[in-house]
Amino acid sequence: MTRISWERLAALAGLAFVVLYVAAFSLGIEVGDSDREILAYYANSGHRAKEIVAFFLIAGAALALIVFATALRSLIARAEQQTAMLAALAWAGGIACAVLVLAGNAVSRATAFTALDNKFRLDPNTRRLFEDTGFLLFVSGALAAIVLVVAVSLAALRLGVLPRWLGWAGFAVAFLMPTAIGFLGFLVFALWVLTVSGALALRRSAATPARANPTP
Repeated sequence: MTRISWERLAALAGLAFVVLYVAAFSLGIEVGDSDREILAYYANSGHRAKEIVAFFLIAGAALALIVFATALRSLIARAEQQTAMLAALAWAGGIACAVLVLAGNAVSRATAFTALDNKFRLDPNTRRLFEDTGFLLFVSGALAAIVLVVAVSLAALRLGVLPRWLGWAGFAVAFLMPTAIGFLGFLVFALWVLTVSGALALRRSAATPARANPTP
């Protein structure tokens, strides 16, 4: 696959990740905190259907992230040539994030899927356990993505695969991503992916070892 093809693939996959994630959150899933609210929510077939749609949207976003990270790995590896350490780190961070998001998504939506069975009797505390476990898996995915962001940022500064300003900005993004425990980290990461995708879509010149800057 050519350089331009890798850039376009990464750009399209990054855009798909953001669009699918935003679509899932725009469904506005709000269960409620009390036992009565939880039981009433999952007794509603419309609410269960909404969660199932969110499941497939987030799963699609995670798969798009895998493509995004893989395309970035190939792009960075072409510039690194021999060591390809940054390429490997970027890919590992992206894959770890995607796997954790897939796991968190499955756990978070398990209650809605199980509630489709008429024989199932929901315990609100079980739902709370599943929801918190799923959320922590999502947060772990955001933390794993720090490796992706830092590796891509270093590649931008050392190899010129992306604009230098984006490399410096990536360190600020990595610093903020632990705030995923309060959802800010997810938003920051999504904005970073969208920005990287835009930069790749507009990029025309390839980085070569001769142009690479040996120091950040």
